[in-house]
Amino acid sequence: MNKKGFTMVELLAAIVILSILSGFGMMTFFSYRDRAAKKTYRLLHEGVAQAAENYFMDTIGAQSVTVAELVEGNYLDTAKDPYNKDGVCTGTVERINLKKQAGDAIEEYSYRVKLKCSKGCECKIYPTKTSCGTC
Repeated sequence: MNKKGFTMVELLAAIVILSILSGFGMMTFFSYRDRAAKKTYRLLHEGVAQAAENYFMDTIGAQSVTVAELVEGNYLDTAKDPYNKDGVCTGTVERINLKKQAGDAIEEYSYRVKLKCSKGCECKIYPTKTSCGTC
């Protein structure tokens, strides 16, 4: 008798191997997607802080501004949520005076950006570095 085809055990083994390989592929894909969203979130914070810095230069005496005011004043295009394609982030930016050293002609400021997106975190944007909490 001439048998053609695969046995049930061979088919089952092939399905198990393909399932394991696709599981690893999906885990890798989701980890890359999550890392990209976190980097986008950090860049969004920095962009909002830069827009707020421009706003504070134009508006003397202001100490805080909302993201909506930045968008309305054309300092920022929009604050799209990196975790939700259709969502928009809201929030505030506060200007914090850093200690002025003797002999400095220009004061330095730090900006505390609080964004409310699908996942929220707080970032402190200093003139030279950014520190964010876990998102």
